[in-house]
Amino acid sequence: MATGRFGGPLASEFAAFAATLEASATANKTTLTQLRALDRFTAQRDLPSGTIDETLAKAWLAGCATRAPNTRRARYYLQRRFCRFLATRHPGTFVPGESLRPRRRPAKPPHIYSRDQVRALLAGALALRDWTSRHPCPIRSTTLHTLILLLATSGLRISEALHLTLADVDLAEGVLSIRQSKFRKSRLVPVSAATLEALRSYHDLRVGVAPADPTGAFFVSGRGTGYSTATVQAMFRDLTAQAGLREPDGRGPRLHDLRANFAVTRLLLWYRDGENVMARLPLLSTYLGHACVSDTEVYLRITTALLQEASTRFHAFAEGLLPAAGDQS
Repeated sequence: MATGRFGGPLASEFAAFAATLEASATANKTTLTQLRALDRFTAQRDLPSGTIDETLAKAWLAGCATRAPNTRRARYYLQRRFCRFLATRHPGTFVPGESLRPRRRPAKPPHIYSRDQVRALLAGALALRDWTSRHPCPIRSTTLHTLILLLATSGLRISEALHLTLADVDLAEGVLSIRQSKFRKSRLVPVSAATLEALRSYHDLRVGVAPADPTGAFFVSGRGTGYSTATVQAMFRDLTAQAGLREPDGRGPRLHDLRANFAVTRLLLWYRDGENVMARLPLLSTYLGHACVSDTEVYLRITTALLQEASTRFHAFAEGLLPAAGDQS
């Protein structure tokens, strides 16, 4: 990364650290944004010791004291990692200890949709008005319907689906090209026959309302441009409310939960097919675009159906090992 992206007194150190993040495929957009913010913070403060001292480190962490716990933890860990890197060049650098680590907010478990709930969301998407004062688009309902179907059947991140271009969607082979996604990883994602048919049908409608530029977004809005994540999430919240999936205070399932839903469903099908689930977890991890198998485990919430399948398999396994009823041998 060029030093020019940083302008503070530690610009060269920030650039070198950012380069290590990119080399290890951990330089996502949020991390680099926070790193530039820390660089600007050092530029606004005097560095009498020539490096980050305890006062500056605590002031940086205090700047987000009102933010969510997970946001404060992310800032803490980024600063701690950078300070460790900086300490190899400037021995007087203060490295934040565990006493400064913000407490973790308990992770919200994903909502595992039933088949009927997914059907209700798809039906609700098709029932949307295509023409509204805020969003005039002749294919609005079909766009959201196809997008939800794709997320539910492929486990894509919403950002990955919205970044798809016409060139990224191979409608002949049924393969999606996911380019430079989270952690700068790219991969090929095959889709099911039913999902492919839905993508083909949507494509025929889409090219009628927006230019067929290969670099153009596959999912388009009324302006002929791609959707923002915030816009799709807002429409999805409305759909879940209409489907009765939200509490009176507005709490309810998230769009990202469709990714967890896909992972759990895939596990359940492997159990039912008698597959070695642990041996197949790396395949699921690769398909989802995770850096390692442990990342995939975040999405694997145990469901009643999954427990029943595991129990059935265990009893089938143990049947030949345990003595039959009445056998005293």
